[in-house]
Amino acid sequence: MSQPELQYRDMAKTATWTMVSRVLGLLRDQLIAAVFGAGSVGAAFLFAFLIPNLFRRLLGEGALTAAVVPVLAEKTARDGAPAAFAFLNHVLRRVTPWMIFITVCLSTAALIFSFLAEDPSHALAAELTALCMPYMPLVCLAALFTSAVNLSGRFGLAEIASSLLNLCMIAALGLGGLMFASSDEGLARWLCAGALVGGLVQLLLPMWGLRASGWNMGAARPDEAAWTTLRVAFIPAALGAGIQQVNFLLSRALAFNVGDGGLTYYHIANRIVELPIGLFSASVATVMFPALASAWAVRDYARLAEDYARGFRLVLAINIGAAVGLAVLSEPVVRLLFEFGRFTEQDCHNTRDVLVLFALTMPVLALMSLVTRALSVAGETKATFHAAMHAVAVNVMLSLAAVLMGYGVQGLAVANGVSTVWQYFVLRNRLKAKAPQFLGASFFGPLCKAIVGSLVMGAVAYKGYRFLVPFMTEWLGGKGGLIASMAVAGIAAMAVYALILDRWGYPERDMLRGFAARILNRFRPRV
Repeated sequence: MSQPELQYRDMAKTATWTMVSRVLGLLRDQLIAAVFGAGSVGAAFLFAFLIPNLFRRLLGEGALTAAVVPVLAEKTARDGAPAAFAFLNHVLRRVTPWMIFITVCLSTAALIFSFLAEDPSHALAAELTALCMPYMPLVCLAALFTSAVNLSGRFGLAEIASSLLNLCMIAALGLGGLMFASSDEGLARWLCAGALVGGLVQLLLPMWGLRASGWNMGAARPDEAAWTTLRVAFIPAALGAGIQQVNFLLSRALAFNVGDGGLTYYHIANRIVELPIGLFSASVATVMFPALASAWAVRDYARLAEDYARGFRLVLAINIGAAVGLAVLSEPVVRLLFEFGRFTEQDCHNTRDVLVLFALTMPVLALMSLVTRALSVAGETKATFHAAMHAVAVNVMLSLAAVLMGYGVQGLAVANGVSTVWQYFVLRNRLKAKAPQFLGASFFGPLCKAIVGSLVMGAVAYKGYRFLVPFMTEWLGGKGGLIASMAVAGIAAMAVYALILDRWGYPERDMLRGFAARILNRFRPRV
């Protein structure tokens, strides 16, 4: 099997389990929205769970992972897998005490704030934050194990673990909470308990996978040169990721205070956008990251440029199409997924406006994941810091202007989108200046093909849905009509998009044809 075929197979495996995880995450968010509506208790939990997730993105999936993966790839190429595993143990023993210390400090601070806060919603958010904080070290360590597992060629375990996290939270709210809690606040505490159990599962599963690849918890092997390389890469990456998470927190804190339901609308729209990004683009980046690190470690720049270009074009084709599709079908998507229980039609309308704004910047957000990994491979982690500083400055100015001018959560979404685009181009220019080996191919032609094809696809989806929904709704009822109309219009639009890219010779059409052939083979009669 060729290198591209192996990568496509790993992407398909990762995307499959990511789809399971994202669907379960969507069910979790649907349940939270139905139980709490757009009220203050649900928003308090969303804000509380956001805090440990920020540290997960900063330490687990952010700076620490970005610094560790290239070092492990280098050690694997030079000294073999056992030496890399021994160095991983050394890293774990040095970072775990710090993660526990941070957790204790933040939990204590949150509890103190909950006693002192005068606003009941702020006090509840602080209490729930203290309950959720132990999730942080569990998931950060899990991300380190997952990175090592991916380097060994085993993909999908992180997505399986994430699926189990969502199941734990669904069970905690849907079974334990609804059966035993007597108030909305009690339900939120059950959600926190489900998150902690899920975090433990997220840690144990990649540990098992790495053990199957030959790792054990035996002696750690210090390597001062490797540790120095890791530390030098980690510090600017941590500063950049930290500033980025402050940027992330600022938008949500303003949404939490901008009006009733603001954070809930912002969160739901963001989750819907993350579904295609996590399903496809994150799968591409996950598979390409160790491939890029391995190619850089052996100085195979031809393979490096080829792998980066392949990942870039796949992200372009998938996310431009997904962005246009989400924008034109935003109203039925939100109504279908979240118009339940205490989440009203007006709540859906408010969420739709935010979703359209987020969808417009979705391709750039997806590409940023790939270019950030490329810079990490090249040791240019300082670029993350510089780009994050730019993004924070843009977001702060535009967010405060949006709030002062009364644009509400929609204005915050615009500010976040503009800062994301600005941040991407800062990162892209840094990659071009410091590691041009990645950029051996031109992306102008594929970009034009993806844009034109997506616009045609969007027109087919919009017109098809508008034509079908009156008949389907009358025939099948409200939700049934939405599902049937979106399914028919969406499938037709995606078929048109795939045909356009295939006829125009999009470079990755071999992947498209391979998937189509596998699907058709399932329906062919066996002789």
